Order: sequence, then C-alpha cells, then structure tokens
Amino acid sequence: MANLARYKGTGALPNVRQPQVVADTASGRAIAGLGAQLQSTAAQVGQHAERLQLRQLQIDNVQREKGLLDFSSAMSERELEATQELAPGASGYTDGMLSRFDEDGEKFVSGLPEAVRAQAEIDVKRMRSQFIDRYAQTELDERTRFFKQNVAEGTDQLAKSIRSNPNAFDEAKANGRRLIETTGLGRIEKEQALRSWDRMASLAWVETLPASERSRLFNGASVDAGSLLRAKEGFQSKAYPDKGGPDGQQFSGWRAGYGSDTVTKEDGTVVRVTKDTVVTRADAERDLKRRLDEFQGIAVQSVGSGAWQALPIRAQAALTSITYNYGELPSRLHGAVKSGDLEEIATAIEGLKGDNAGINSSRRQEEADIVRGVRRIPNAPPEIQTRLDALRYEDQIKLSDQAQRDMAGIAADRKDAFALSIAQDPEAVTQISIVSDDVLDDGQKAALIKSRNAALKEGQERRSAVDWFNGEGQGNPLSADDRKAAGRIWDALSEEVESPDALADAIVDRKGVIPKQFMNLIRNGLNGTNPQQTGLAYQRAARMFSANEAAVRGAEGGDAVEDAAIKWRVYTESLGLSPEEAGKRLGALNEPDNARVRQAILGSPEVVKKLKLVDADYIEGLLDPGIWSFAPTLGATASGRSVAVAEFKQILEESIGDVGGDIDAAEALAKDRFSRTWGTSELNEFGDGVVVKYPAEKIFPAIDESHEYIRTQAKEVLSENGVEFDPVGVVGTDQYTVQDIRAGRLPAMAINYRDGDGLLQTFPLAFTPDLESAQAELAERKAKEVVDLAAENARRAERLVKFGNRKKARDNSPSAPSNAELFGIVSDAVSSGVASGANAVVDAGGQIFDGLSEMALNPNDGGNPRSRRARENSERARTNAD
Repeated sequence: MANLARYKGTGALPNVRQPQVVADTASGRAIAGLGAQLQSTAAQVGQHAERLQLRQLQIDNVQREKGLLDFSSAMSERELEATQELAPGASGYTDGMLSRFDEDGEKFVSGLPEAVRAQAEIDVKRMRSQFIDRYAQTELDERTRFFKQNVAEGTDQLAKSIRSNPNAFDEAKANGRRLIETTGLGRIEKEQALRSWDRMASLAWVETLPASERSRLFNGASVDAGSLLRAKEGFQSKAYPDKGGPDGQQFSGWRAGYGSDTVTKEDGTVVRVTKDTVVTRADAERDLKRRLDEFQGIAVQSVGSGAWQALPIRAQAALTSITYNYGELPSRLHGAVKSGDLEEIATAIEGLKGDNAGINSSRRQEEADIVRGVRRIPNAPPEIQTRLDALRYEDQIKLSDQAQRDMAGIAADRKDAFALSIAQDPEAVTQISIVSDDVLDDGQKAALIKSRNAALKEGQERRSAVDWFNGEGQGNPLSADDRKAAGRIWDALSEEVESPDALADAIVDRKGVIPKQFMNLIRNGLNGTNPQQTGLAYQRAARMFSANEAAVRGAEGGDAVEDAAIKWRVYTESLGLSPEEAGKRLGALNEPDNARVRQAILGSPEVVKKLKLVDADYIEGLLDPGIWSFAPTLGATASGRSVAVAEFKQILEESIGDVGGDIDAAEALAKDRFSRTWGTSELNEFGDGVVVKYPAEKIFPAIDESHEYIRTQAKEVLSENGVEFDPVGVVGTDQYTVQDIRAGRLPAMAINYRDGDGLLQTFPLAFTPDLESAQAELAERKAKEVVDLAAENARRAERLVKFGNRKKARDNSPSAPSNAELFGIVSDAVSSGVASGANAVVDAGGQIFDGLSEMALNPNDGGNPRSRRARENSERARTNAD
C-alpha cells in the first residue's frame, strides 16, 4: 500500500511544496501489475467464451451440412429403390415418398443442435420442393409409360386382328380409339395416340391387300397428276355449266368428263362440249390424257424446262392440276416455281385460294400441301378413301414403292415359272399365255417369248443333231453346222456318259467332228501347271489328232490342239519321255516365271548360234526322208526359199522356247510344226520333189487313194474360162486358204499354170475343189462296176440254168458274189464319199439292190414276187450295162 503524508494543510502555505507521494517502489509495481493483469484476464475470458461459441457454431453447421448431404443421398437412394420397384402406373407414389421424406426430415432436424435447427428446417423445406418435383415427374412418366405401353400392346393386338381379318377393320379401329380415350393421357398425347392408331390400323389393312390392288391404289401417289384431277374435277357424263368470275357466278362455258370443255373421240377428233354433249368415261380418259400433255407443256413453257425438271414429281403434278384448272399457269406462281423453293411455291399456291370467290380454296390448299409433301394425291375409290386418309404422304410413297417391289417379285416368280415350263417342255407353253399375262411387264414378256422361241429352236436343232448323228456318212469338221450338231450331241449325252473321253471318241469315230466342249476341255488343260492335268490334256490332244487329223484341224482352236499333239509326240517319241515325265515338263513350261526363263534361253549363245545356222540346206536336211529317197527342194523359187527359211527359223525359235531350251526336242517339234503347212505335192507344177506352202494334199482328203481329182477339176475351170495351160498346179495361199480355214469354210486354193508362151501364171479367181462332185463321180463309177458285175452274174446264172446246172448256179458259182458282197462293194463306194455320193450310187444302180443276186440264185421261182422283181431289175441292169 502507499504511505500517507505526515502533515496536513501545508498545501496552503506559501513557498511550501506539495508533498510528493512517494510509493514504496517494489510494492507499488506489484500492485499495479496485478490490477492490469486482472483487467486483462477478464477481457481474455470474454474473448475466449466468444471463440468457444463461434467454434461450436461452426461445428454445428458442418454437422448440419454433412447431415443434409447424407439426408439427400439417403432420399436419392430411396427414390432409386422405389423407382425400380414402381407399381404399374405408379399410383400414390408421390404421396408415399413425401410422407417418408417428411418423417425422415423431422428426425434429421431434431437430431441437430438447437443452434442450427432453424436453418436445417429451411434447408429441408427447400430440398423437399425439389424432391416433390422429381417424385411427381417420376409418377407422371410412369403413368404415361403405363398408358402408352398398354395402348401399344392393345393396338398391336388389334392391328394383328386386322391383318388376319381385314373385314374387322372398323370394329378394331373403334376398339383402339376407345382404349386410348380411357387412358389418363393428356389431351395432346391422346390426339397424337389417336392419329398414330388410325395410321397403324390403315397400314395394317393395306398390308392385307394383294400387291396388284396396292399397286393400283398407290401407283401414282407421287407422280399421277391425272389421279389428282380425277379426284378434284370429278367425272360428269352430261354437260354442265361452269361458272367463274370475281363472284364465281358468271357462266364461262359448258364442261363434261373431267371438267373439260372438249371431248376427244376414239379416232382422235377433238370437239367442243355443248349443252347436249354426253361423254363416256373412255372419252373423258382420252381427253384427260391429251389435255394433261397439253397443259403440262403450257406450264413448262411458262417457267422453262430447266426449272420444271428440277421440281419433284409431286410438285409437277400439283402445278399441272392448277394449269388444267386455270387454262394456264398463273403468272403469280412463275417466280416461285423458278426459285425451286417448295415452301415458296406452296405459299404462292395458297395465295390463289381467293380467286373466283374462293370456290376452289380447298383445292388450292390441297395442291399446296402436295407440294410440301404433307398430303397424298388421291387415287382411291371414295368408299375406302377414309381409310387411306390416315396415311401420311410418305407412307403412300413407301407403300407405292413396296407394291412395285412386290409386283416385281410376283412378276419375277411368274417369269421363273414360265421359264421352268419352257425349259421342261417349250411346246407346252403358248405364246398367247405369255402375252396375256397381266403380271408380267412388256420386257419380261419379250424375254420369255424370245426364250421360248430359242428353246423351240434348240429342241429342233437337238432333234436335227440326233438325226445328223444317226445319219449315214461322216460329218464335215469345217462346217459350222456340223460342229454345232456335235456340240448338241455332247450336251445331250454328257450327263449320261461318265467319261468325257469315251463320249468324244464316240462322236469323232462316228461323225469325224470334235465337240467344241471337248476341245475347250483340252485347251484349258494345256495351260495348267498341274503335271497330271497338263499331261492328260496333251494325251487327249495326241489321241484326237492321231484318230482324225482333219477333225482336229477343222475344229475351233484346232491349231492349239494340233500343236499340243505334236509336242506330246516329240516329248514321248522323239525324246523318249514317259507320260508322267512329259506332263511334268510341259506343265513346268506354264509356270508364271516361264516368260523370264524363256527370254534367257532364247538369248543364250547356244541358241543364237543355232538359229544362225538355219538355211535352206539345213531345212532340206531335216526333211530328207533317208538314203533311199532324194532330199526335197525347199521352195520353187528364190523368194519361196527365203520365205520358207524365215518361217522355219521363227518356228524353231518358238519351239526352243516351248521345250525349255532342249535343241533336239525343238528341232523335232519345229519339223512337225513346219510340216503342217509345208510339204511336197504331186499337184505342184514344179514337180513332186519341191516343198511348197499349203500343198493340196494336206488340206483335202484323198478320194480313192488319190488327189488327182483336184487337178482334174482345176483343168476344167481353166478350160471353161478359155485358158490355155500346160501344166497345171494347185496350191493354197495366205490370201484364200488360211482365211477360209479360220472362218470354218471349205478352203479355196490358187491355180498356177504355164500359158501358151510357157510363162507361169496364176488364175485370178479362187478355186475350191468340189468334194461332193468328186465323191459322187467315184460313187457312180463304183455303182457302174456293181451294175456291170451284177449283169455279168445274171448272164452266167441264166446260162447255168439253161444247161440244167441249177445247183451249181445256186451253190458253186465262184464268180457270182453274194448279196453281202454286192452290198459291200456299194458300201465301199458310199463310205469313200458323202451323202451325195450315196445318192449317186442309188441313182446309178437303180433298184437292183432289192434282189439282184436272189434272181441269179432263184431264176425259175416265177411265183415269188421277189423273184419277179429280181428279173425286172436284172433286165434293167442288162440294159444299163449295154
């Protein structure tokens, strides 16, 4: 404590200083410090309490916020669980969820500290409004889904009932609409559902219609302006007055048919409609077609072809209808049409609705809708129009397209059925049955008629081919008709004969013509790389060529097969390879890399040197038949020798490449190839030791073991043309012979001769030896021999009978040939020629074949008709012999 002053009242005395309170230093400082500390402590206590309160509030708020999150999450999870377990229609869902929300919300708020409950209640209320919206939307969605699902299931079942029984359409449609009306859907959704069901019912009904009916109904849904005009104008058989003008009441003329002021007669005559005019529907249809073309032309002229063609068909149809109605395309539409903007065109058409006092307002609106693509072009009878009205424009386009596809499918099936009948028995299918079919289009009818005619022709040709095959004599391999006949025989028998080789051999053996199919089989195999297949093809080629060279050479592609036959002979005979080895080597030559190897071989020094050695002497040496014969001379002239050397050198080079560089094999192959077109000829004017190109003996067959008939006919040609000659030769040429062979014709030759001055000349016209004439002459000569021999036999028989030696006449006449021997002579004559030769035999021999020998053996059997005929034939024979 402070020490008080000892004296009082001194402060009033002058010059007396106030006593200074002097505190005890240590105690004062302690007391002052304590007071300050007490004051500070009290302040700190208040601040601390505030901090504690603030911190607690923060804790409580965090607890509230965290609790709100947990509460919201719990409510969301409950919502999800409840949504997954929703009862159909979700009736009471919102109320139930809100009740539980409120209950859990109260628990959540009451569990919070007092300080944050008020805020928590505000938060929960805000959250509740959010969840109410969600609960209500979920319930609404489920109700809507429930109604729509039941509507969909119900209408789907009703649509099925329509498809199964189209007569139930009206009842099913009413049931569907009643189902929709009973739902709790909103008015807009109900209207949408009703329109959708009407459309669905109509589509289901349309599906039940035959394709032809659907095609009729919807054909032109997007393209037929005539259908639009028929619907809008209507048909009137009797004339009626047409009114127009600003008030729509002014008389503008008489109309009939489809609102036309003209009638188009059956003969094409066009007349004006009068008050007395009466038209048929056919008249109206003709007039409508004519006027459609006319008024569409007017519309096109008004806006230009380019703008018109750029429009869709439906817009063209609507504008044609307007032009038909107005007589022109109103100028108010020109700009819109030229713009190509469909909405602008539709709006412009709507602008015409007030014309003529609005009498055609609804028609203009429908035309505008057609341009927009929201309404179809009517093409149905009125009684079913209401069913089609529910369909969208796009539906009708699709239905039209589907109908066309279905009709195409039906037509395709019908065409296939016709085609099968034609394939099985073309004669059972009549042309009228095809033409009168109302499903097939003109193209299909034309194709079927063509197929039927081809099948009939093929049948006839097949029968002709059978007759050809069964006929006497050989065919002509150079004849295109004979080659086709052989091909048809192949086609007819190929499935019945297991081996193609056996079939080909039979055809070639009987007719001397190789079927094209077998030739192709050979040629395809020649190009393979499989040794077995390649070897088989070469063996077939060799077998065919060995059996009938003329048949191979006359066949299409015969050069390749003949060449293959020569190669095979070189490999298997000249080189001594086995068939397996030959096939392997020939197959290897077909490998893709062979071209590179071939070039390397031909460029090798050995081959180059070999080719340089080729000259006339070299070739003559190869062609020398041996020591017992003279070597032939190559070419009759210097130019001929040069041509022969050049050609052989080329053939040798090709042969070297073909055999893979084997020089010996190449020489043998080249010799055979060269000999196919070069050789000596007895018909050569230079002598039979000269090698010439295309000798006649290599082209034409020998007749009676000789080719002299060719020279004889050549001489006759020269004599008929007043040409002096001596001697005469016949050879082939590139100009005539090769072209004819390639074209499948009998080859023409050139006639060379020495004229009166000894100069070598060539007759200017091509010469083709007449095989049939030569064969006929041979057959006639053989027949005369038969006749002469038969007559001699008859005379011998009569002499023997006359002297009573009948038994010897019957049994012991060595000079009298038997029937078989006589017919053998005739058969030889026939087999050496063709059918004409056989005919010549019959003509020359008359009727002696019926019983000539029988008469010789039975001369006294007068009662036997055959004996009498034999005696008559004998008399004819004797007369002919004399």
